[in-house]
Amino acid sequence: MILIQQAYESPDPCRRRELAAARERNAGAGVFDAIETVDGAAHRCSFADLFRLAADRFAGEICVIANSDIACDASLRLVAPIVAAARPVLVALTRWDDAAGPSMEGRVDPTDWRFYSHSQDAWAFVAGRLPDFPANFLLGIPGCESRLAFAAAAAGVAVVDPALSIRTWHLHASGTRTWTRRQAYRGPLLFPQLTTVDEPAGSALVVERRWWGRREMRVSATGDAAAFAAALTPGPARGRNSIGLRSPIYIRSGGRG
Repeated sequence: MILIQQAYESPDPCRRRELAAARERNAGAGVFDAIETVDGAAHRCSFADLFRLAADRFAGEICVIANSDIACDASLRLVAPIVAAARPVLVALTRWDDAAGPSMEGRVDPTDWRFYSHSQDAWAFVAGRLPDFPANFLLGIPGCESRLAFAAAAAGVAVVDPALSIRTWHLHASGTRTWTRRQAYRGPLLFPQLTTVDEPAGSALVVERRWWGRREMRVSATGDAAAFAAALTPGPARGRNSIGLRSPIYIRSGGRG
């Protein structure tokens, strides 16, 4: 397994220590055959940049792209049987902020209590197996993961988020940010269902904001491009979110560390 991370030196000393701690923990995690560090001093990398790098250097290998403040542990090995499926798969993992459970913003469907995760900070896939699709979204900018997930699903890639089983740790107590809300990506956003590795394939929620309102569609995220396109058939716009409010939610696991 190959880890690919963008590196940069923050002017904030607290932030520098967090990023150094993430690098140290990844080096000692015992799950990576190699760690590829990409210089991010000049500019942020896009997902397309890193997908190309993975395909060129590590074709056929399981690769993991992670934000620079993400530390992985041994549970990451659980991605191997998921991405080994015959269809292209992108495992998009919601981060964990503490040992009790993954924290995120998301949406709950009150009809069946499915939870649709709003944020993912690490992505696993087999290098060279993903089809070409628009992925020029810069890492670390709000909305990048949701735009990526939509583009991947539209291209026939299964997008799954088994973060209840796989832990990627977010080291960001400093709160330092290098982006503004105005930079956030717009357009159709896809929020994958939060699952375990025992049930990695699930549904997803697509939210599309337009000047006349907002459309929401629950779609399949299992890699069927035709079914995905059919689910996006234009429907009535909605003035509010019918699948639940966007709010911070913690999924607890009974105090397991």
